[in-house]
Amino acid sequence: MFPKIRRVAVLGAGVMGSGIAAHLANAGIPSLMLDIVPPGLSGEDRKKGITEKAPLFRNRFAARGLESIRKSRPALLYSQKDIGLIAVGNFEDDLAKAAACDWIIEAVTENLAIKRALYDRIEAAWKPGT
Repeated sequence: MFPKIRRVAVLGAGVMGSGIAAHLANAGIPSLMLDIVPPGLSGEDRKKGITEKAPLFRNRFAARGLESIRKSRPALLYSQKDIGLIAVGNFEDDLAKAAACDWIIEAVTENLAIKRALYDRIEAAWKPGT
């Protein structure tokens, strides 16, 4: 018997991560797609009054991944209604939510230093007794 996968965390919202999240949605599986917090506000952000604490700023990269799913041609989703199965967030604020997932898929950029740093954050966040 196979374990039931009820929710998946996808770490990385680029081409691969967003594609994985889309295919999970096609299968009816909710996912949490996370990416890094942008390094800083742009001049355009400041003009709009966006702060570094605003989710609109902090989740920007994951939200772009979600938007790329929505606009992809050919379509990544069988039905646009399934986009609601994909939640977005960022590693700093939302990584702990991945602990509630049945499966975690790492799809960050192919840079070993970045992958190790992410692994260290996960390990520190989920130490027994914390």
